[in-house]
Formats: sequence, structure tokens, C-alpha cells
Amino acid sequence: MKILIAIPPEKFRDEELLIPIKKFQEAGVTYELASSHTGVIMGVLGKKAKVNRTFEDVLLSGTDDYFALMIVGGPGTQVHLWNNRHLIELITIFNTKQKVVAGIGNAPIVIAKSGILKKKVATVAPGPTIREMMKEDAIIQNKPVVFKDRIVTAQGHEAAEEFASVLIKYEKEDPEFVPTSGKAGFAF
Repeated sequence: MKILIAIPPEKFRDEELLIPIKKFQEAGVTYELASSHTGVIMGVLGKKAKVNRTFEDVLLSGTDDYFALMIVGGPGTQVHLWNNRHLIELITIFNTKQKVVAGIGNAPIVIAKSGILKKKVATVAPGPTIREMMKEDAIIQNKPVVFKDRIVTAQGHEAAEEFASVLIKYEKEDPEFVPTSGKAGFAF
């Protein structure tokens, strides 16, 4: 199973892509990049990424190969992804199939715009982005990474390592499961 990484066709936040990719490679987790256009994409700090698939292509071929959808932030995310109907449809499909949906930086806004964050806890990069999340009825927590109900959100590139670690845990186990040592209140 792979992670589908959604990035804008220009001006993605370099660390929000490169740090998770490094962590995925170290953990043996495979990934694939997708965007609204194919080709070489430039990040805001000058790093490049090669994209071979479009969101529409993934919609047509299906999501069975993926366990998670990770959306990278950056200035290009606001312009190209916040209202991208193909990406919003992918988010809805991943969520319906109980796959992980994740966003970092300003990318949680596209998750909120899909409707799956209504009345759910999440985080986002500080600033005007908080208002955007609140418009979509998300409950904002001021934490670097928030994950619940297979939705993972992170504030920005400073939280990229922790964000990637949570995604890796979802592939191997459920980080939301907390084992208890008691008998759950039953006396035998």
C-alpha cells in the first residue's frame, strides 16, 4: 500500500514534501505524487518534484493501491488546491473508504472544504488560515499535529517529521488505539 501525495502544480512548501518523503523512504513506505498537472514542479525554496499523475487520473484508475492521501501546503496550495474539485472528490473517497486523509501547513483547508472536518478537531498553519477552517466548522486545536478518525492535520513544516511519523504508524497499526490494562469495568 502507498501514500498518494497531492501537491500544487507550483509553489509547494519544500520541507512539507521532502521531510515526509525522507521519513517514508527510511520506513520503507512507498508513495506517489499527484497534482492538477504532470511534469516538473518547483517549490517555493527552489526544490523540484516530478509528478506523473493527475488527480483526475487517480480518480479514473481508483484508490485501491493507497492507504493514505497526504496534501502538501504552500502558496500554490491556496491558489490551485483549496477549491480543486478532483482533489476534493479524492478526499471524500478516501474518507468514505476509511483511508487516512492528511494535510500539512495550509493544506488542511482543502480537507475542511471537502466537508469531512465539520465538528472535528484539526490544526492548521497559524494566521488567516484559522478563519478559513472555522468557516468550514472545524474545531481548531493549537497543536503541531492533530489526528483523529483517520484524519491527520499539521501546522506546518516545523511539524513535518511528527506528521510523517503519524502517517507511517497508520500503515503499520492504528495510532488512535490505546490499549488498557484493566478489564474495561467488568468484574469476572
